[in-house]
Amino acid sequence: MINRTLLPFLDWVLLNISIFLAHFFYFGSYNQIAEVNSIYLLIYSNLSWLFLALVSGYQVSPKSWTLLIAIKDQFLFLFIHSIVVAFLIVSFHKSYSPSYIVLIYAIFTPLIISLKTIYFLVIQRRSNATFIRYIIIGSDDVATDIRRFYLLNSHLNFRFYGYYDLTSPADLNHLRHTCSLNKVDQIFCCKKDMDRDLTTQLINFGLDHLIQIRLIAMGVVKSYQLLRTEAQDLNLPSETTIKLDDYAYRTIKRFFDISFSLLIVFFVLSWLIPIVAFFIKMDSKGPVFFIQMRTGKSDRQFRCIKFRTMVVNKDADTKQAVSNDPRITFVGKFLRRTCLDEFPQFVNVLLGSMSVVGPRPFMVRHREEYSKLIESFMGRHYVKPGVTGLAQCLGFRGEIKGLEDMENRVRLDRHYIETWTFWLDIKIIFLTVVSLLREGN
Repeated sequence: MINRTLLPFLDWVLLNISIFLAHFFYFGSYNQIAEVNSIYLLIYSNLSWLFLALVSGYQVSPKSWTLLIAIKDQFLFLFIHSIVVAFLIVSFHKSYSPSYIVLIYAIFTPLIISLKTIYFLVIQRRSNATFIRYIIIGSDDVATDIRRFYLLNSHLNFRFYGYYDLTSPADLNHLRHTCSLNKVDQIFCCKKDMDRDLTTQLINFGLDHLIQIRLIAMGVVKSYQLLRTEAQDLNLPSETTIKLDDYAYRTIKRFFDISFSLLIVFFVLSWLIPIVAFFIKMDSKGPVFFIQMRTGKSDRQFRCIKFRTMVVNKDADTKQAVSNDPRITFVGKFLRRTCLDEFPQFVNVLLGSMSVVGPRPFMVRHREEYSKLIESFMGRHYVKPGVTGLAQCLGFRGEIKGLEDMENRVRLDRHYIETWTFWLDIKIIFLTVVSLLREGN
């Protein structure tokens, strides 16, 4: 599915494709004056699109909209864009053939309408097929407002599983049982003056069971009308216990992921893949890439892409690589020592199943084994897995030699999730590069 944060970039790509196609169809052969004018028009169109996107906040169509309303909104956006472009053309004393301008929009309009229609239909189908299960701790006016809001906005697909009190460890145990039985996704905590230890236990419970906890400030919200119509971003004076629960922070992280991975794909993988593929094929029989199921965010499995470093073997998905593993090829040893085998995972980042920085994804077998031995293990699946992570840049990478080794990784992964900042991601990337230049695991 098209990622929400990737949609503005796709719009921009379609806009520029339309301008180039219109130039090709309209002018045909090379014409220096036409080339210069087209460059000016390219600049005007991109500046106008950026300006309108910033002014409008580039909101994706709300779930309450119909397809017809969404298409009308897009046509309005295109009309305003054409007005702004025309204003820039007049302001800078440029002249263009009306048929040339019309041709651009004749190409661009069906392309972007098709994109938005596909996105809209996929979103609607997904929202109709899934719902978010939630419970509320507390029973005051704020709790009632939250409940009323989701009743009146049924299109958001939130399903209520009751009000709960939380005054003792016994209440927390009852809450655990309810969440496990009903697979609860979110908990709104509206209880006044809750015991600090219980609050900490509630937050840790949310992390360990991949449940979003929202601590709602008391006595401020008086009406459900103050709630916004975005299921993930209630306009409540609330505290997200994990920063990446906040849509703004997730958008920043996703934008960085796309930008950074695009640079790697275009400037590194574009020449690295052919070279590495040649040596892998020369060294041993089998595919260039090794694709393995790994466990990602919300305990969902995804296909993780790596360069193949072993001979093809039946134990690849169940037996981890160890020191002096006879399955590792000559080229594979070099790829593993330099971590070049991990670079194709930037494709996973572009696809949205991974992030540049996050807990490293483990084999499905490791998830099944260690989730039974380490109580806080599942909390590392609260966010997307990363190409690198805090544990890796501090030396915990490679073979997992025992329970203590895994506990250290989980501890650092949990610390990363609970203390995430954008600058921490930058620091981890820098430390990863430094650690690779040193001898180690």
